[in-house]
Amino acid sequence: MSTRQSIRLDGSGGRAGPQQQPAGTWVRFNWEDADDRAWLEDEAGVDELVADSLLAEDTRPRVVEHDNGLILILRGVNLNAGSRPEDMISLRLWFDGERLISTSRYPLRTVEGIIDQLERGTGPTTLADLLMELVEGLAERTDELIESIEEEIDDLEAQLLDGADRELRGRIGQIRRSIIVIRRYLAPQRDALARLSTINRPLLASLDRGRIREQADALTRLVEDLDMARERGAMIHEQLLTRLSDQLNTRMYILSIVAAIFLPLGFVTGLFGINVGGMPWVETPMGFWWVVLLIAAIGVGLGVWLKRRRWF
Repeated sequence: MSTRQSIRLDGSGGRAGPQQQPAGTWVRFNWEDADDRAWLEDEAGVDELVADSLLAEDTRPRVVEHDNGLILILRGVNLNAGSRPEDMISLRLWFDGERLISTSRYPLRTVEGIIDQLERGTGPTTLADLLMELVEGLAERTDELIESIEEEIDDLEAQLLDGADRELRGRIGQIRRSIIVIRRYLAPQRDALARLSTINRPLLASLDRGRIREQADALTRLVEDLDMARERGAMIHEQLLTRLSDQLNTRMYILSIVAAIFLPLGFVTGLFGINVGGMPWVETPMGFWWVVLLIAAIGVGLGVWLKRRRWF
């Protein structure tokens, strides 16, 4: 069953009626749907390169000028139930001035929000505005995700100071993996927008280049925030490993002290345990207590000696 939806803009922030001349048409669909794939390849009027770019299994953010249009691949935060936000959703766009085709595998909050605005009559008035609102909406939600990561790192640092070591290891690893995945897509998306702001074609004359540069700068800041968060996560990880190493060394040191004290005591008890003739105190009623006293004296003497040597 087709998921394709055709939205005609009325030029005033709403949807155009059946008899109204549209200011542009926005076509959106799920690229996994077989009917929609067939429509794009056979009926949409786009060439093979555009169709292949919009239907590719794996994509990275980029911008490509092609004939009379523009291919723009972006990534957005996955806010669907049961999904991890860092598993960013690919949004593929084809813009030719009269029509904007967008496709994604999963729903995006940014796309749904723009549709709601159009239903209320407060949406974009042109396809260029629609394209910019898509770019800005994706960046805004990515910014919120990075802020949540920074807040979680702040919480980890506070817990590290409180000595909660065991609970931190798994969370630190998860955060660092999330940062790596997000940066993998965010850096090329920044580069794509920076390149988009430099393209000089009549097709893009209606685009607000200032807004494009602003979004490119915003993504640059987000990438820098991610790099800072990654460094902070690495520092927390190093501090945690250092603390765990110190704890291990302290425990091994205590065990070594205990072993140093009990080693000669074990020698004495082993020596008195050999059943041969000539053993002292064998016939003495107080022999056992003399041995206990000897062992205690050796233990105390070793403890005093180690203390004076500042071993503990």
